[in-house]
Amino acid sequence: MPVTSAGKKRTIMNSIKKTGRVAGILFLLMMLSGATGTYLRGLSMSLVESENFLITVFESSLQMKSAILLDLISGALGVSIAVVLFPVLKQYKRSLALWYLILWIIGFAITIVSNITHLSLISLSQILQNTEMADVAYYRTIGALKVEEYYWAHFFILILFSAGAVLLYHIFYKTKLIPRFFSVWFSISAALVFTVSWLQIFDYQVSFAFYGQNGVHLIVLIIWLLSKGFNPSPIVFQKE
Repeated sequence: MPVTSAGKKRTIMNSIKKTGRVAGILFLLMMLSGATGTYLRGLSMSLVESENFLITVFESSLQMKSAILLDLISGALGVSIAVVLFPVLKQYKRSLALWYLILWIIGFAITIVSNITHLSLISLSQILQNTEMADVAYYRTIGALKVEEYYWAHFFILILFSAGAVLLYHIFYKTKLIPRFFSVWFSISAALVFTVSWLQIFDYQVSFAFYGQNGVHLIVLIIWLLSKGFNPSPIVFQKE
């Protein structure tokens, strides 16, 4: 029996709605793995200032390796989200959908590099166990630089993530895949993360609240996508 145009349209609409829910699941898994990894990582500047800095890293090496694994899983899930959304986003504008995917791939590559840095810090703490005490200060200095290197990479990851998020919410606003009120709110939230991350790079101290609010908007997005999916009916796509 031939499929009518109305039947095709209904199938496409259902597919778009389902894609939204799949994206919601992936966003949830990404957020849970990322947040858990951040909690377990245990790196902070206050830790670096401790005299037993590298000893603490050595004793927490298993926990830190677990955090590294979770961080890599979170980054891979981010790329998966971009891949899942690409067929829908490209119907609005292929170049923007492609840029969203590219930003996630670059961010994931930097995530890998930053975690290699953390692994080398753990290796340094293991070497310290067989080192003369006179050389401890030298190794602590190298360790502190490793932590700084990790955090510089982390800020660039946040910049790429937030830039990709602003791009995504721009498409959401234009296509009405989610309510436009949410798209505007989420865009502002991501733009704040982008701005304060650059401020951190230029040595301006900013409140953690600017990053915390980003988690709030992600939770709202996840709840909306899991419960409603994408809204396919009022979508206005345009060709490049």
